[in-house]
Amino acid sequence: MYNQPISKFQSKRQHGLHQSRNCSSAAFNPRLSSTNRHPPQYPQQTSTESFTLIANVTSGDLSPSIQNWAVTSYHTGAGMAYAVLAAETPRIFYANGTAEDLSFNRGNVLSDEGTPPTIPAGIVLGAASSATDSISINDGLGTAGVGITRGPDPIAKLFVPGGQGFYACEQVPVTGGSSAVMLFEKQDETPAGCADVVLLPQCSAGSGATHPTPALSGCYVDVAGIDWSVYYSS
Repeated sequence: MYNQPISKFQSKRQHGLHQSRNCSSAAFNPRLSSTNRHPPQYPQQTSTESFTLIANVTSGDLSPSIQNWAVTSYHTGAGMAYAVLAAETPRIFYANGTAEDLSFNRGNVLSDEGTPPTIPAGIVLGAASSATDSISINDGLGTAGVGITRGPDPIAKLFVPGGQGFYACEQVPVTGGSSAVMLFEKQDETPAGCADVVLLPQCSAGSGATHPTPALSGCYVDVAGIDWSVYYSS
């Protein structure tokens, strides 16, 4: 039972990273359907306090492919970073909020940082009227209304207010810096050369949060191992 949202964080996180199996699978398609009259089928979920976020490309993959890449951070300053996709070093996230917050989609998604990792950093959205501002992971609670979908939604995935989804583009975030695959909240059309992605929670092994108000989220044991072609929805 959730009593209060997190205000003081005393977390221990092992930053060992869960490695997905290196296997190919059909990409997640939210409109996947079948003429079969049996009830809809969806991949099995479990639940966890801690998870990584794995990209599943739904349109316009990049080169090299970003399928099954994970959300991590591109440091830009003290307590500030861009949310980017990378083949390795995923950040570990968790949902925060009271039971009421989570029921009415008023919670947020956090990731601890620091040494030891006791400082909360939240997912921060860009300006709602702009398609040029990328998503950030900054110190603090981040943007309210960000979370992992819950029932009756049959697919566990990261959602944001408005529900437009996400796209990814390779850019140079900082002048003179290296390029990165940056994440953006989708506002209208996806720009040319970018990829639409769904961010799926993968259960994080061996890195449970120890904060006083843990929130369980649906997750998949191995996102890369899901063969979406065997599932369908009505």
